[in-house]
Amino acid sequence: KVMVDYAARARESWQAGTTISIGEEMMRLTLGIVAKTLFDADVEKDADELGEAMGVFVKSFDFLTLPFVEVLEKLPFPRVRAFNNARDLLDKTIYRIINERRAKGEDIGDLMSMLLIAQDEEGDGKGMSDLQIRDEVMTLFIAGHETTANALTWTWYLLSQHPKVEARVWQEIDQVLQGHLPIAGDYPNLRYLEMVLSESMRLYPPAWVIGRRVVKECQVGGYTLPVNSIAFMSQYLMHHDERYFPEPEKFDPERWTVEAREKRPKHSYFPFGGGIRQCIGEPYAWMEGVLLLATIAQKWKLSLAPGSKVEVQPMITLRTKNDIPMIVSLRPKY
Repeated sequence: KVMVDYAARARESWQAGTTISIGEEMMRLTLGIVAKTLFDADVEKDADELGEAMGVFVKSFDFLTLPFVEVLEKLPFPRVRAFNNARDLLDKTIYRIINERRAKGEDIGDLMSMLLIAQDEEGDGKGMSDLQIRDEVMTLFIAGHETTANALTWTWYLLSQHPKVEARVWQEIDQVLQGHLPIAGDYPNLRYLEMVLSESMRLYPPAWVIGRRVVKECQVGGYTLPVNSIAFMSQYLMHHDERYFPEPEKFDPERWTVEAREKRPKHSYFPFGGGIRQCIGEPYAWMEGVLLLATIAQKWKLSLAPGSKVEVQPMITLRTKNDIPMIVSLRPKY
């Protein structure tokens, strides 16, 4: 319900004939949802500032992995100042949420409640410090909104370039929803929309590469992977491998019928990783993605603004190099 409520408010704030920055809109939307659903926090009034700060964090990932980063972050470089300002803003917001919830002292069954009442049963029996909770919240804030926002941004772009797919999405929405806002029970019936999202994340996987530390020497493809080395696996490369996806650059949601899925190896597609370290938020992300797309596409058609240049920017996530301007218009009914 929270997901759809936030999406409905977002769509009602748009006006026909206006141009929106779809990436910014999706970032603001998913940030508000993750804050409310996981931590029962309302950050809408701070969404623009928080979204900008999150963007600085993501763009600073290469800087954060440099040697001697503890020294570098104390130097007066513009990039360092921007990073420190972003971190301070995020800390201020997260500590405010923690303090408000500690003051209430209520267990409302959300993730923040779990963090606040957690105890170290194998150690001293103490609860988590504010710093420990802050670290967990920061991770979930970034992981819980950045990837979904990027997936939605790429999906809107792809729909704008493929009118036949777009029309079929509208038809399914009208048939399933019958004019009402989507609810969780509608999710399994929005099958084609899920296929569209699957194909979007094949072409543009938000997490485009992952690494795993080797704990035991092993042989892979004739190469020896020594202990403590890092093995990288790229979703982007695998998802564009023509052995598993013929015409890999083609946008084709029909790749995701049950029959087509069964013909491919299990991990030829892994937008959420795989194995015991697979993303814990995968079910949440699928439902959120489909319900947000359905809520917005129920009312609007989003068209790429003329002259727009769309380029890929691989950072910690697979973003667009520049935000994508899209023109809002009322869409046809079926």
